[in-house]
Amino acid sequence: MLSCTCLVKKEGNQYASLCVELDIASCGHTKKEAIEGLRNAIEAYLEYMTSEGRAREIYRPVPMNELKDFLFPEQTIYEQPLKAIPLQVEYA
Repeated sequence: MLSCTCLVKKEGNQYASLCVELDIASCGHTKKEAIEGLRNAIEAYLEYMTSEGRAREIYRPVPMNELKDFLFPEQTIYEQPLKAIPLQVEYA
């Protein structure tokens, strides 16, 4: 089982989610949809990397400049609520 950090924030009329350790993102109309989409994207990524024999290359953290853009977008002029959620993903 893989433990990773999922950041979730509201962007307009939807929610964006980001896995910090794997540089994978998703979105949805609700927090739940954004997190579930991220979980599905992570599972697909892990299955692919494992099937290709690239398990040692799985971890690829979000570059700092991209993380800053996610957390603090330039056009935002108001305080943005942000929530970090631990996410457990199982893969073979």
